[in-house]
Amino acid sequence: MATVRSSLSHEERTAQEPREARLEPVTVSRIDAVNDTIRLIRLSAMKPDHALKPTTKVKFLPGQWLDVFIPSLPKAGGFTITSTPSHQGTPTSNRAAYFELAIQKSTNPPAQWLWKPESEILDARIIVRTGGSFVWPPPGIDVDEIEQVVLVAGGVGINPLISIFAHLMSSKERPKKVRFVYGTKVEEVSIKASRILFLTRLMELIKEQGDTDVQLDLFLTATSQKEIDGAADLPEHVKAGRIEKDDLEAAIGEDRSVRQATVAYVCGPPVMTDQFVDFLSTRDGMDKRKVLCEKWW
Repeated sequence: MATVRSSLSHEERTAQEPREARLEPVTVSRIDAVNDTIRLIRLSAMKPDHALKPTTKVKFLPGQWLDVFIPSLPKAGGFTITSTPSHQGTPTSNRAAYFELAIQKSTNPPAQWLWKPESEILDARIIVRTGGSFVWPPPGIDVDEIEQVVLVAGGVGINPLISIFAHLMSSKERPKKVRFVYGTKVEEVSIKASRILFLTRLMELIKEQGDTDVQLDLFLTATSQKEIDGAADLPEHVKAGRIEKDDLEAAIGEDRSVRQATVAYVCGPPVMTDQFVDFLSTRDGMDKRKVLCEKWW
């Protein structure tokens, strides 16, 4: 089934997902390299004579994606929004409202276009549309009954979860406990937090909270515990290796009543996502309706 789905275009794969009716023109206003394979793209609201004005809020929910229509390409690409509605989605006196995307190098034509040299795409106009149901607040679930949120990310699967996490950190009425479990590959010999997608942002958000009920557990592959122990600027809880089922068990905790009030979000590679969703859904006290995942393949 994954093979069949992966052969479909983004719009075909997500045909049943909710979408905004409005198409919005934006410009590529900023490009920042995270490492050799990932760059952050800012898509800003356009000038006052266009449909989306710089003074207008851009409408989306944390966790949603964009249909990205590039004029030279026949099919739209799909990319997760990594910014938040409450901050980047709202204009200020210094800048227009914008969407942020994290784009990984790939053979996908829209991604290839967004990985062109900066001089070729900065200020370029493209069209976008928001959509998706892997969001906060979780559809059909009473937020007031949620005591704990567990976010599980593998690699670039962090993209929707960083938006959800940042939104929760800015909310005065968020659930009491938030646990972020992040596994990713170290792409370079020396480990630098700034070169690991969104790690610095995660650490800064957690530091701002100063709350022991908000925790990040980081798992790094393609490295060793010795390399990790010798690296600077890493979070307190970091291990060499993949996320294991015992780590998920620890993340949801032992208290059955807390598990009953837990919502888990999982996003990562196909095999990881399927295994983790199945595992979390069958833990004692967990409600499988509250174990959510994003299948982007």
